[in-house]
Amino acid sequence: MCSWRIRHCLVVTWFIFSPLFCAAQEPAVSSEVSYLSFEVSGALGTYPMSINDSMAVTGYYYVSATVTRGFLREADGTITTFDVLGGLWTEPESINAAGAITGFYEFVAGVPRGFIRYADGHITTFDPPGFQKYNGPQAQPVSINEFGEIAGNYPYPLDASFGFTRSAAGVFKTFDFAIGAAYGSTVTGINANGTVAGYFSPDGVWGSSFILHPDGFRTVFDVPVETGEGEGVENEITTAESVNANGAIAGWYSVSFECFLCGTGTTLTAGGFVRSPQGVFTLFNPPGRIVALVPDNVFSGQQLSAPHQLSINQAGTITGSYVDAKGAKHGFLRNPYGTITSFDPPRGGQTTATGINDTGVIAGFYFYDWNAQIAQGFLRIPQP
Repeated sequence: MCSWRIRHCLVVTWFIFSPLFCAAQEPAVSSEVSYLSFEVSGALGTYPMSINDSMAVTGYYYVSATVTRGFLREADGTITTFDVLGGLWTEPESINAAGAITGFYEFVAGVPRGFIRYADGHITTFDPPGFQKYNGPQAQPVSINEFGEIAGNYPYPLDASFGFTRSAAGVFKTFDFAIGAAYGSTVTGINANGTVAGYFSPDGVWGSSFILHPDGFRTVFDVPVETGEGEGVENEITTAESVNANGAIAGWYSVSFECFLCGTGTTLTAGGFVRSPQGVFTLFNPPGRIVALVPDNVFSGQQLSAPHQLSINQAGTITGSYVDAKGAKHGFLRNPYGTITSFDPPRGGQTTATGINDTGVIAGFYFYDWNAQIAQGFLRIPQP
């Protein structure tokens, strides 16, 4: 399973569950926010992926070292588990305001397929048409908007990936930005207006991002960089991770410079960016390396599981994670004014923030200090 789903591949250690943990725990208050930890009962790791404005959370949990199932946690703490009938595993990725959930599952080893779970619990599976010649039907939905429109990828293991959108009525559109047969286009999000964001590679080294509007208008962009005297850009990667309803985009970038005159070798500049709807860039850096910089094959034909790793809400607040100098992972929040705040749940570590709603509530997962084997879900809730 982990050959192409590389984001959260892990080795799970079996253990006896402590009675101190239950499906939902009491909130822990820290300064101006409170934290609420939760887990799916009996899970070998709980991984929230998305949160809506009603504070409903979806994600997946491990039932064994290689099998995941989906869950929905309601605002009152009620947790419902589910999987796609006949699937080997199920991985929800996104939930909208109506409570509809999209994600993917595996019905044949190595072959992902899309699903949508409606608020009443009914599940519909789907594959974009016309691509069955590539190792059978494949689909990897990653985002659903308020109108039930879904965006995602065709993760061809041996070929370049394509993007797709699926309307609430089940109508598909496909697209591709990459140049060359071996480099893919990867969708990371769709906003309420039907605008899709993502990234692609024209050559396997240089990476750019794209915006695709519902009318078909396309914009390709890179973070603007300045070079010094005698300095040239060796390669640049610009990765759009999330788009809000206004069209503002959050992502990360990496630029390698080579100084031909000074002989200092290659230097690297990296960090996060916000691109306004008007195309203005603002760069920022959390206190450490953004977690999204880790994968080496981010632009290869093999797609990452859940490529969306930074989230931006309607107000322009961004959340994500970074790794400090000691290798510890922490969550961060960047408000619309540029102030960056680091955070971890109380007595928590290795924090991964995966989503933020329009009220500023952040969902994610972490490891409690006395149990570094089993991931717990959390909500970071701003206080009035």
